Amino acid sequence: MSESEHQSLLERERLLWELLTSVGICAQLLATRAGEALGPDLPAPQFTMLNHFVRVPPPVKTVGDMSRAFQSPQPGVTKTARKLIDKGFLASADDPEDGRRKLLSITDAGRAAHMQALIRLKPDAEFIFADWSDTDLEALRGPLFRLKFWLDGNRHSRATDHTAQSKS
Repeated sequence: MSESEHQSLLERERLLWELLTSVGICAQLLATRAGEALGPDLPAPQFTMLNHFVRVPPPVKTVGDMSRAFQSPQPGVTKTARKLIDKGFLASADDPEDGRRKLLSITDAGRAAHMQALIRLKPDAEFIFADWSDTDLEALRGPLFRLKFWLDGNRHSRATDHTAQSKS
């Protein structure tokens, strides 16, 4: 964005840009920190997949389900799932309704690996928020969760979609 374009933004537009930029920077910095803390035995994509199985029902998912959840191409999701299956962290079974699909579920070993990953991440999380009071953390939670839930619920909705609809 050029200096003249930056100056022509209204205060609200500038604030929106700063907020979205900051969220993106935080995501990148946190992903890097998490990757370092998790180490090579459980790279971030594998942890993220295990985390999804632990946190989000149903307990059995297909690669297509995971691809939609992560908004990632199926080949990459399949590769990550295969690595977790090879480690014994996910189980794979034939889908009785569609022989082309596999049903994935987390194993006890996968749950244990997830818990060990959380233990490895805990010191950095405590370090990051060491100077934050419980009140500060609670104050952050509300708007952050509001943003997360909005983004999750509007994955396929773009401003350009709404602009085109209003012009028709």
